[in-house]
Amino acid sequence: MSLIRTMSATLLVAGIALAQPGYTKEFQVACSSFDDCMTKGDLLTKKRKLSLALEAYRNAIKQDVDNKDAWRKFEKIVVRISEEGGC
Repeated sequence: MSLIRTMSATLLVAGIALAQPGYTKEFQVACSSFDDCMTKGDLLTKKRKLSLALEAYRNAIKQDVDNKDAWRKFEKIVVRISEEGGC
């Protein structure tokens, strides 16, 4: 009987451990300048690596907040990711 209790407790603990949500991987794109970030974003978009392209455009916006082209491309990628159901 104690074996059954031990097995039940073990399976319960294992089930709870498996049900815990995992951590989301953070994407990082290293850029040296605004133009470098925009170029990397364009290349990553062509390769359909949308999360990395999004990060590249985000980095470009951090370097030049007023650039409308960077904002437009960033918004396009966000819409594209949401239409495709995430990354």
